[in-house]
Amino acid sequence: MQVNASPSTINKAEQDIHSGYWISQMLDRAHIEFIQSQLLPWQRIGTGLARPDAEYKLLSRDPADGACSALMRYPAGWSRIGPEHIAADEEFYILEGSLEMDGHIYPADSYAYLPAGWTRNEMRSPKGCVLLAFYNQEPVLVPEAGDGSAEKANRAIRHLDVAAMPWDMTLNDPKLKHLGISRKDLRTDPETGERTFLSLILPQASPESNEGPQELHPVVEEAYVISGSTTGPQGTMYPGAYFWRPPETPHGPFGARWGSVSLIRFVGGKHVNVWTEEKAGFDFDASYDPILPDELQHYVKTEWVPPPVY
Repeated sequence: MQVNASPSTINKAEQDIHSGYWISQMLDRAHIEFIQSQLLPWQRIGTGLARPDAEYKLLSRDPADGACSALMRYPAGWSRIGPEHIAADEEFYILEGSLEMDGHIYPADSYAYLPAGWTRNEMRSPKGCVLLAFYNQEPVLVPEAGDGSAEKANRAIRHLDVAAMPWDMTLNDPKLKHLGISRKDLRTDPETGERTFLSLILPQASPESNEGPQELHPVVEEAYVISGSTTGPQGTMYPGAYFWRPPETPHGPFGARWGSVSLIRFVGGKHVNVWTEEKAGFDFDASYDPILPDELQHYVKTEWVPPPVY
């Protein structure tokens, strides 16, 4: 759905679609746009939380309920014996290596959404693993089996082989035509409309005349760049770049010199594109100008770029 609006206003009709749900969600987590995860330290996960003895890089966290997004790293030979469950929904995407859970193998480019209470009897990673993980509240580890309802929930997704899925090249918003976006839909919540997908942008993509309207959404947009690069007003995002964008935040326009693939989540309700009437400029040479919370302010002047390939 597409709506034109001023930068600070969402069409009331679109607001009404989400009233009673999104407006009270995800407003406590700070705006991050963007940070390269390479700059963040690896930390050891302590007891009492999901995946003890693994390492994590905290990408963002809601101080109100502990909902968080993180990179997680399992060393080769890591294992854990249950039964146990996590008191939070767990959504993950395998970036590298593989993870085994109760005999089920999740190789690279696997996706899962396991509702709170999903029982894990045994987990291991013989060769090591790095994954993206998202929790809708504090991921407290409970040392006992769940009640079995999580495994039967209609929103559960035990495993998607994402590499085997076709790209959806349907254009669903003409104002994004210049990006040549293709998608792999991983999850759409049947009740809230929350959505997770891979987004592919074609190489040498930029807005016509290097300008275009900005877009905003009535819900949170969260993204992690997996490959390639994407350029916007805050600079160029390389693999490992992460942002958490609160509702109603104008952003763009964007372009990609050599294309990119990102994992994107819309959190707190249904995704709607709302467009400003005013246009903003685009520049592939835009300087790194991040929006970061107080605890990340020391990274404001720290730009990370990948090593040259020539």
